[in-house]
Amino acid sequence: MKKYILLCGCCLLTACAGLLGETDGYKMNTLRQTPYYLTTEAEQVEDTCPGNDILKQYTCTKDMPDGMRCFDAYMVQGSPAPEQRYTLLQEKVEKQTVSAQPECPANMQPNCQSFLQALQDNLEFSWYLVNFPSSSFEKCRETYDCKRIDCYLPDHTTGPEPSATLVSCVFKRNQLFFVGSEVTCRRKFQ
Repeated sequence: MKKYILLCGCCLLTACAGLLGETDGYKMNTLRQTPYYLTTEAEQVEDTCPGNDILKQYTCTKDMPDGMRCFDAYMVQGSPAPEQRYTLLQEKVEKQTVSAQPECPANMQPNCQSFLQALQDNLEFSWYLVNFPSSSFEKCRETYDCKRIDCYLPDHTTGPEPSATLVSCVFKRNQLFFVGSEVTCRRKFQ
């Protein structure tokens, strides 16, 4: 009886070992940690998964070893972090003989970065928006989402004519950005 139980045990172990060696008896699962924001700049992104494709998500295949880990960076469409929402295309700062209308936000420096910060990185509903031919900028032709904002800093010197400093900025709205997450390939038997 002991020999019979031992023989059955050996047969069972051999059968299990045969199943583990087969590739048709399992599928590979892609376990992805929660993705997090990286940047809007493709040059600053590194993908360590096979193929190093930063444009789309990586999915594990059957030929990957069980437990393989990599960092998957990929592109998504939407609204990036506020401080990377816009890219400056043109900045113009010049004195003009006009009254300061519309007047720039208080405590703003005469540059576009300060202007954007004063508007809290949001140009969607601003009275500083100006219509302009966006086709004049190559990058605007790609996305069709560029904005120009103008304001005037009053010149507090006295003179016969009013004068102010124009701060004019053209920004391209970034609509693509990159996220990343750790990926683990796990074998799951069917």
